[in-house]
Amino acid sequence: MAGRYVDELRRITREQGGGPDSGGSPSRRGDGLDGTRRRSTSLLVLLVVLSLAGAGWLVIRQLMADAQLQDCVMSGKKNCTPFEINSAGR
Repeated sequence: MAGRYVDELRRITREQGGGPDSGGSPSRRGDGLDGTRRRSTSLLVLLVVLSLAGAGWLVIRQLMADAQLQDCVMSGKKNCTPFEINSAGR
């Protein structure tokens, strides 16, 4: 009884083009568009990952600067914020 279900599932899979007799995935059939589409998708994913990494790096730098300022203030110092005096304006 279970053998009939397995055979029926194999038949349906072959009809839908996903079986071992179907010739593989569409990208292996010789379509040039799939290769360029896959390449552009990979580049887009790489761009997104690099953007997220850069944004994370900036957030971490800001958090570290804020932590140093907070440590300075909590230690009781009065001159924790660095500032520059522009001598060219005088």
